Amino acid sequence: MSEQLLLDKNKIRQTVLKQRRAMSASWKTQAELQMLKLLQSWDVFSNAGSVHIFISKSDEPDTSPIIEFGWKSGKQIGVPCVLPDTPELFHSQLNSFKDLRSGALGVLEPSPERRVALIPEIFDLVIVPGVAFDRQGGRLGYGKGYYDRFLKQTCAFRLALAFDFQVLEGVPTEKHDVPMNGILTESGIIEVNK
Repeated sequence: MSEQLLLDKNKIRQTVLKQRRAMSASWKTQAELQMLKLLQSWDVFSNAGSVHIFISKSDEPDTSPIIEFGWKSGKQIGVPCVLPDTPELFHSQLNSFKDLRSGALGVLEPSPERRVALIPEIFDLVIVPGVAFDRQGGRLGYGKGYYDRFLKQTCAFRLALAFDFQVLEGVPTEKHDVPMNGILTESGIIEVNK
């Protein structure tokens, strides 16, 4: 990776993460309600039998209402787990929020004794976290590459979950980056790369 590309990525990460930390709780809640409403009436979500979704951090769009709606709709819900000393994500079925504990990177994940392994090939829809995205499907993640490695193993529809301000004109990408098929924000679902 060139030094300039690394600087560009780091600058975007700093700017967008600062914006995420500055959101008011009431604005964030309204945006999340809008996202949930859009997802509930979207055919790709309705038709998905198995959904992979991340457990959100406090400044990310809250994924717990989406997970609850998935359970109510009879969907199998899978979530990522970070295993120490490995670059690959482990995927576990999630049946209850009570099964969650703080994991290797401080993100909630099923506790080791509650994990039920799922293979990447079974997912119909993967809801993906990230720092910034663009309308061409470009994604700037957190820099560890976990999702790019995982997304190469599945044919699922790849849906980014983000606030409007996280969708930029363009984000720097490299040839190993896996593009999104769509982006869900509070303003709507942008479908790209179908």
